[in-house]
Amino acid sequence: MKITHNSFTNHDAEYKLIKELLLEIEAYPDMDNNWDPGRMDWWRYNYHAEKGLDFFQANAHYWQTETNQVVGLFISEYGRNDFFFVVHPNFTAQFSAILTWGLEVWAREKSRISTSVFTYDQQKIARLLAAGFFEDGHEANVRTYSLRPYDFAYRLKPEFQLLTFAEYGNYESRVKLVHNAFNNPSYSEVRLRSLQRSPGYQAELDLVIVNPQGESVAYCMGWVEENDPRAGYIEPMGVHSEYRRLGLGTALAKECFKRLSHLGVERVSIASHAEPDIANFLYDSLKPTSIKRAYRYSLILNPPQP
Repeated sequence: MKITHNSFTNHDAEYKLIKELLLEIEAYPDMDNNWDPGRMDWWRYNYHAEKGLDFFQANAHYWQTETNQVVGLFISEYGRNDFFFVVHPNFTAQFSAILTWGLEVWAREKSRISTSVFTYDQQKIARLLAAGFFEDGHEANVRTYSLRPYDFAYRLKPEFQLLTFAEYGNYESRVKLVHNAFNNPSYSEVRLRSLQRSPGYQAELDLVIVNPQGESVAYCMGWVEENDPRAGYIEPMGVHSEYRRLGLGTALAKECFKRLSHLGVERVSIASHAEPDIANFLYDSLKPTSIKRAYRYSLILNPPQP
């Protein structure tokens, strides 16, 4: 079967085909799904909502059959030295071609590149090691919480109010909160509005906590998985630096868990950076039922000359 490959041009039709590959991968429990459908939506509708065509063409490439089935994807989340790649389980012979393209085209002017893989996909890890990559540290955790049953009770001090963002409506304050919570001064109202137009957005899961002055001081967004309505996740969750350790994160998470449960969701996941990221203390306190870990694998391409 002939396989062709193309740069991603940010058209809805090709995006749909790529999402179909990612949604199918979700059905294979032993395959790394670090680059999952939600992360793909986040990439298109949030991180890079203001980027031009050149960014998408340079940082996403896909492989497809003669019947237009997408069977492979190479993508950089941030357009720097980071990448992910996905190969359909029936087309693992394309692994070498995809990785070779990444090394020879996407990475040709880079000195070091890295990808992140969940520990359970030993086949993918073995292929990376055989290609010269090396394990380069613990990168991320994904905790899963069972909502059947779950203690949704939380306490919120009376001076704070928990609302949906639709009820709150202050884009300027919400954007400033993101600037502070994640030290991300580039975040914009354009990106927020773009994410709110993404396919899986549900307004009742977009939550914010407001202080007595009407300023947003904490927020989170909940999502229901496209491929399984019994599964959901929270991404992102942020608390203003001056309002931490007041139980706001716990209140947001538990309220979001409760709302997801009312929608029929039975299990929810939350991703975090690896320790010593302090957010791990909050996510552990919410009593996860399982945790999976992703490790970074790096390759040095052009070592510095002595």
